Amino acid sequence: MHMFDMSAFYKKTIRDWMDAQWDNGAYTETSVWQDLNDYAGIGKGAGETVWATAPPVLTVRHMQHYGDLDLLKESIGSHTRWLEFLNKEFDSGMIKKGYDKKLKTYRGDGSGLGDWLALP
Repeated sequence: MHMFDMSAFYKKTIRDWMDAQWDNGAYTETSVWQDLNDYAGIGKGAGETVWATAPPVLTVRHMQHYGDLDLLKESIGSHTRWLEFLNKEFDSGMIKKGYDKKLKTYRGDGSGLGDWLALP
């Protein structure tokens, strides 16, 4: 992003994720959906939450770096649906998977959170 004009790449990536978004608002773990880590997500088609949250994070980074509000305007509805999905399903999904107990002693092993999420 800093060395080259990656704007078109980020736009394509975010649009691909939006195209792969489920009707219930869940983002998949990859775009296009490949059923790689669905077992580790909170259910109902959602991939691992950290990976599936990439579209809104990338949109914000794109906007900050390039000053492009058009992509934000285009994608805000999809990102809002993802947040509504998380608001509705996250707690019950964490409990159903047993993650609520695992994360209390989480040290980076287990279900895909260790590569970017550092918990105290």
